[in-house]
Amino acid sequence: MDNFLADLLAAQMLGPAALFFALVVATFVLEDVATVAAGLLAGQRVIDPATAITAVVVGTVVGDLALYGVGRWLGGTRLAARLRARGSGGVEAQLRRRGLLAVAAARFIPGSRLPVFFASGVVALPVVALTTTIVITTLIWTPALFFASSQAGGTVLAALTPATIALAASLLALVFFAPRLVTRLRTARAVAA
Repeated sequence: MDNFLADLLAAQMLGPAALFFALVVATFVLEDVATVAAGLLAGQRVIDPATAITAVVVGTVVGDLALYGVGRWLGGTRLAARLRARGSGGVEAQLRRRGLLAVAAARFIPGSRLPVFFASGVVALPVVALTTTIVITTLIWTPALFFASSQAGGTVLAALTPATIALAASLLALVFFAPRLVTRLRTARAVAA
């Protein structure tokens, strides 16, 4: 089972360029899974580590900017205007004020990238600041995940159980939402007093 992925790819006779392209495209679907797969492939010496890490970083940045671009494109449509009219103004205002923080946090919170990067485009966050934030956070998270999976191999996959993922997501959500909760509790107490 340890060499299953390597054997499968060898049977398909994918060369380095095809693997590079496959990893770039895979990041458009599930970038963390593609990064772990790239690490595993590099750890099994199926692909050069530099080629693999470059592929997943390029794919991640391009994919994130594409989501922003789609949001920008759709941000001026009737659908966006209709959503704004239905009361999403508070969310939009928060994203305008704290959008880059949300973009940075989205890198580390699974499942949040698509809505955050898309919404960042809808509210037209500054593209240079957004791109800089995406590149910096990608260069922190992606190599860390890549090297952990390439060094630990199958151990990393075994450790990613639904329970550990739920625990990590819960802790990240607590860190992200705790300040808001405390503020709301203080406001409620002040109003009640």
